[in-house]
Amino acid sequence: MSNIHVKALLPSAALILSLMSGLAMAQTASTKATAAINTAVGCTVSNATTVGTAPMACHDIFSGASVAVTADNFATIMSTSMKVSNSQSLFVSPSLVTGLYTNTATKTHTGSSSTATASGGVYMRAVLTDAAGNVVKIADPVAVCTNDILGCQASSSGDFGVTLDSRVQTLTQTLSQCVVNVVVGGVAGSGTCDFDLTTQLILQTTSAHTFNFIFPSVGQGTYNVAIQVAVNSGATVGGNATAVGAAAFGLGSVTVESVRLVHNFAF
Repeated sequence: MSNIHVKALLPSAALILSLMSGLAMAQTASTKATAAINTAVGCTVSNATTVGTAPMACHDIFSGASVAVTADNFATIMSTSMKVSNSQSLFVSPSLVTGLYTNTATKTHTGSSSTATASGGVYMRAVLTDAAGNVVKIADPVAVCTNDILGCQASSSGDFGVTLDSRVQTLTQTLSQCVVNVVVGGVAGSGTCDFDLTTQLILQTTSAHTFNFIFPSVGQGTYNVAIQVAVNSGATVGGNATAVGAAAFGLGSVTVESVRLVHNFAF
């Protein structure tokens, strides 16, 4: 991870921000900008099987040397400092490449049922800290997240992030009893049959996402803007089945701009 610091003096430029929440409009005068990039790969993987073995690690699924990330906990992947003058706000625009992998397979005998479920997700938030490392603010709109809002995802600690990617893949397979009506040795209905059915479904996707965060009305001082990501995965099976769920993040960038919003700006 490396930081790139850029100063952009645009005293006469005006940027119109379309804010969907509340349909508010804000005019800004750009004074400072800073940026950072991420090249590390972080991922998590879950395995479950009752058919043979299916241990898979992050490097088996996603290329690159993986960085250990505990599932459901946020990890800082990009950070940069910003000096803010009085009555200014921060406009944060991170972009990140993410990947999901789900693999479900079932092997079902006659008269039985098997189920495999695999899941994975990637979530992101922007956090503002002071020089001592204390959290000052969590950026909007994540700061107003609840469990009832689509796109809000809580980690195991209860802290929310915006959903970049999320998938739950379930494969269920059921075979009825084999019924035959044949004559064997002069006896009707004495024939038997038995067979297995194996089905496998694999999905792997890679995509790039951008989400805009805002820290409104940040007081004067020097702050650190951190982009934090959480990845989680899950795998469960029932009957004879195998499930693998994984999620990862990789290449990313963030730009942070100090802006002056119009009077009485609000979401």
